[in-house]
Amino acid sequence: MIDIMKPSAKVIVGVVCGAVVVGLAAMTVPAFAPLGTVASTVGGLTSSLVATDDAPADPPASAAPADLSRPPDGYVDVGNGTSIPGGGFGDCAESAYIHIGSQDGQAFTASLFGKLVDTGAREFAAGTPAFTDDGRIATYTVAPGDVPTAIGDRFCIWNGMSLTTLNGIPGSTAIQPGQVLVLDPAAVPGFVFEDPYAQ
Repeated sequence: MIDIMKPSAKVIVGVVCGAVVVGLAAMTVPAFAPLGTVASTVGGLTSSLVATDDAPADPPASAAPADLSRPPDGYVDVGNGTSIPGGGFGDCAESAYIHIGSQDGQAFTASLFGKLVDTGAREFAAGTPAFTDDGRIATYTVAPGDVPTAIGDRFCIWNGMSLTTLNGIPGSTAIQPGQVLVLDPAAVPGFVFEDPYAQ
């Protein structure tokens, strides 16, 4: 049908189609994106509708392949292919990380990367830590009102919500006052990880 249209009609159809594409693309930008992001996205789309030279652009001479064996800038490798933002959060100089996983089809294990630091009791993390003979934080006794994420924040654990899984507690089950949580599996002799989601 387009072949039998007059040249001016073809231009109008092309412009309308281009406007529809730009409109649809603009609607895919998340609603929470800042207005400048929306404007630059739409601007980039409309500029791509303008006729351009078909010659491919040469890549910059300084472009080098990314080193995938290292974490991105600003991140630190905590082992097992996991990187977290470098430095700490809140009062933490650096972060610890709970890793739960398996390799080569073996049973799931749990370990802690980094060092636990007690930044002090606070609301939702007012319980008591227990230490090994050499001063490492090993366990934590839950106080009334405590929640895993606040406990994680107190001890500089980047993924504090993993404390429940580490301790064999399904995520939908609340921790209870007096309950003793393992914080560092290596600091608790005889600790064996029990996956709360195992079938």
